[in-house]
Amino acid sequence: MPELPFRPNLDQLRHQARDLLRAASNGEPGALGRLRAVSQRITLSAAQLAIAREYGFPSWPELRAAVERRRGADRWAFGGAKTLEIGAGMLTPRVLVIGPELAVLEASLLPSPDAEGSDARAARRLMAVLSRARRARAWADDAIKKANVSDLSLTDDRGASYSLHLETLSSGPVQLRGRRQVRKPHELRLGLDPVPPPECRWLELRTAKGSATRMLPSVRPAVQITGPAQSAQASPLEQELSDLAEFVIGIRLNTAAQDDPGHSEYLRLQCSEALARAAGARQSGELDTASELPRDLALLCAALTGDQQAPDLPRRWQGILNAAGRADGPRLHLDLGTRLPRLNDTAVQLDGLISEPDSWYVHLRATPGWWIDSEDGRRKWAVMSVRAEDDLGGMYLSTFGGGTGHGDCEELALQFLPRLDPRASILRLTFTAASQQVTVEVRLARELTPSSPSVGWPL
Repeated sequence: MPELPFRPNLDQLRHQARDLLRAASNGEPGALGRLRAVSQRITLSAAQLAIAREYGFPSWPELRAAVERRRGADRWAFGGAKTLEIGAGMLTPRVLVIGPELAVLEASLLPSPDAEGSDARAARRLMAVLSRARRARAWADDAIKKANVSDLSLTDDRGASYSLHLETLSSGPVQLRGRRQVRKPHELRLGLDPVPPPECRWLELRTAKGSATRMLPSVRPAVQITGPAQSAQASPLEQELSDLAEFVIGIRLNTAAQDDPGHSEYLRLQCSEALARAAGARQSGELDTASELPRDLALLCAALTGDQQAPDLPRRWQGILNAAGRADGPRLHLDLGTRLPRLNDTAVQLDGLISEPDSWYVHLRATPGWWIDSEDGRRKWAVMSVRAEDDLGGMYLSTFGGGTGHGDCEELALQFLPRLDPRASILRLTFTAASQQVTVEVRLARELTPSSPSVGWPL
């Protein structure tokens, strides 16, 4: 299967279709075989369909849309790398997003067990001075300072070398079990210098010890945008209760915290608080007496805490729980390269989608920003909500997965739970702000899978 160039030319693709039609009309066996693979008719539309299928797209309009997106894209992505062991621990590169003036590698770092046990004398001194909570934070901050990428080198297929520097590192949660501290992965942003050119076929990360992994160009799938359109509006209280429901579902799905002995207790506590809020709202008259939200919330909490089954939960909640019970999702990396219509005066550019064993991420840019601050500066909330659904009825929760600001633009990752269903062929992302919403449909069909080893789908 041929690979679509990074900067494809639609006129050249049209010429390919006309050349194929001309050859088939002249009776050339190879050309006839290519046309008859998609149609029994020798027409221009059949030739265009054959060209589209050969490049991995289900139709000519979808190939044309991908060309237009790619020609207008100002960023491209690489992914598919494996975990490497470096001095600070296990580094997992997630996605490398490259633009004309900036290249950033998003990764996670799991501190090594050796680092946890080092410098025991200094740790004992620290424990004698600091409180338990401050100890945990100081321990994490120390790991950040030790996150050294100097033993990493980066080269491309042309033999060019790039330097890496640590831009940001967000410390992961620290669990305390008695006197033992258990660290969770940190999120890193590594800057590259210089910026790799679009012609790169691969980029290779190598450690000082000789282990290496390659990042390959991400596939750009067919993407369709619908909207802006009017969104159904729930009352503020109904929205609050729905958010509480999804919050407790998120606690239940958090695999990183499930080995914490306090996880179940925390889940029960949050369920109790959500149920108390619903009961208080009904008692005070804030909530319509006909609303079934308190009942649904009670059934959900009973199911999450293991007290009973809940066969008639609202569709979205049930869809999330159903998706959580499916097999591990595919590891893949997609280059979305899609700009959304403005919502609530915010412009959003989708850069990439990364699927990992336990969750998946969407990397995006928001201008002028993703957060709205309260007047006192103590609270903030996202300028829009994002929901995801696949074509098999699976639903997914989104949470903030880290980010950083660059001038009037904020770059961030949204983490989705549970894992992506491996059988899904279409994924829909719905962005809602105020009364407006936009839906982005991403085609995950396996017939889009390129056979070329230089393209990374699936891993």
